[in-house]
Amino acid sequence: MVHLVDSVGEGGRNYTIDVLRVQILLKSKGYTIPPGRGICGTATIAAIKKFQAAFMSQPTGLIEPHSVSLQKLTDESHAIYEWSGDSSQWSQDKKLKSLAPDLRGKVVFIIDKLRRDGFCPSIYYGWRSVAVQLVLHSSGRSKVKFSFHNAQLIDGTPNSYAADIIDSRFGWTNQAEIMGFWSALGNTAKSQGLIWGGDWSSFPDVAHVQLVPNSLLRTVKQESGL
Repeated sequence: MVHLVDSVGEGGRNYTIDVLRVQILLKSKGYTIPPGRGICGTATIAAIKKFQAAFMSQPTGLIEPHSVSLQKLTDESHAIYEWSGDSSQWSQDKKLKSLAPDLRGKVVFIIDKLRRDGFCPSIYYGWRSVAVQLVLHSSGRSKVKFSFHNAQLIDGTPNSYAADIIDSRFGWTNQAEIMGFWSALGNTAKSQGLIWGGDWSSFPDVAHVQLVPNSLLRTVKQESGL
């Protein structure tokens, strides 16, 4: 079940992350809510009451942690569940599926080309959650709290604008550089019009390929509803 920090709806605490979670779940069940960027307005409260009317004689318009309303709202038919778990451990097919369509075809080309060149390319990360991103940021492994890996559709379905590709034999070790994998990855990615993180002078990220420039990060975050 999806967890809430506090209550959402009429008279609730309405923390932004909680409101976004409830809005996404309501939309997944067919309730119409205008884009609110995590703001609990009259449309969200009306949708909560309409949803509750199916099992409550007097809908409260309030969804609280551990409540029956939350239990019924968070059944396992929603994308939040399909895309749960450690995304670094997903299958290659699922990682590909987590990429934005415009990126997916380019990554397939890169993987095929590198295989033909004698490498063993593997997607380590396609999409990853904001929670994982925050861990990477706090450990110094990322400069940002939201990355293109975190991009998603408004309903929570992954729509990553970035992928991390490694040679499964070498990972991030120096052997990958000695064998020429990183330069081959960078050249192939750039031939497809992608941005290669190995070109970043201040914070090189040799496994990283990206669909759009860093200047669009804020726009992508807003489009993701985050």
